[in-house]
Amino acid sequence: MNIGSACVLVTGGGSGIGRALVDRLVGDGAQVCVLELDPARCADLVEASGGRVKAWGCDVSDPDAVDAALQAMLDAGYKPDVLINNAGIIHSEPLVNMLSRGDRVHSRESWRRVMSADLDSVFYVTGRVVDNMLARRCKGVVISISSISANGNAGQSAYSAAKAGVNALTRTWAKELGAFGLRFAAIAPGFIDTPSTRAALSESAVDRLQKQIPLRRLGDVESIYLSVRHVVENDYLTGVVLEVDGGLVI
Repeated sequence: MNIGSACVLVTGGGSGIGRALVDRLVGDGAQVCVLELDPARCADLVEASGGRVKAWGCDVSDPDAVDAALQAMLDAGYKPDVLINNAGIIHSEPLVNMLSRGDRVHSRESWRRVMSADLDSVFYVTGRVVDNMLARRCKGVVISISSISANGNAGQSAYSAAKAGVNALTRTWAKELGAFGLRFAAIAPGFIDTPSTRAALSESAVDRLQKQIPLRRLGDVESIYLSVRHVVENDYLTGVVLEVDGGLVI
């Protein structure tokens, strides 16, 4: 599939990696639609792109909101060939916090919130979009943004579990739907040099981290986009998890 002629739906495309993907997709000629929680970011996407990006406000962890937003998108004439499940949140919390003076066990509310945002959302959006692809006999592609934390990362029980689930769904759906010409892949970034990463880590922490990475540097959002483009344009690629981490998990 040529990415320049595709209609691409990006969830959580209003900021961070999602916004960078949207900008690059538009630059390469793709027709881009976005589901984004923040209405202000929706408006900014449309304005900044000169109307080339269409955005709908949607909480992708809410199945009813997903159904309504996707129906509005289809009614407006936008039928995705490519879905990028990017929306999600990062959360760090140990299973048991030995230093806590209150309840030491991982918050159940936090667990549910992370699973809803990072795993349930992928299930809700992909199901509806893939059903439409099948109805149109479209040879579509679904790419879900995972994380190297899916391998297990101390202090991130909920986040690691959700991303491991994303990887499992990717492989399951590739087996279920490959005969219909649908392809599925996950991209698992390592540490990407974004403002949020810099805000979360001290300079000394970044220095220590870079020494652990074989390539001795953080990744950049361009490496994520190049991976997305590779998946879209390689028609014999499916059921894979591409770890884009500079060799950190070797």
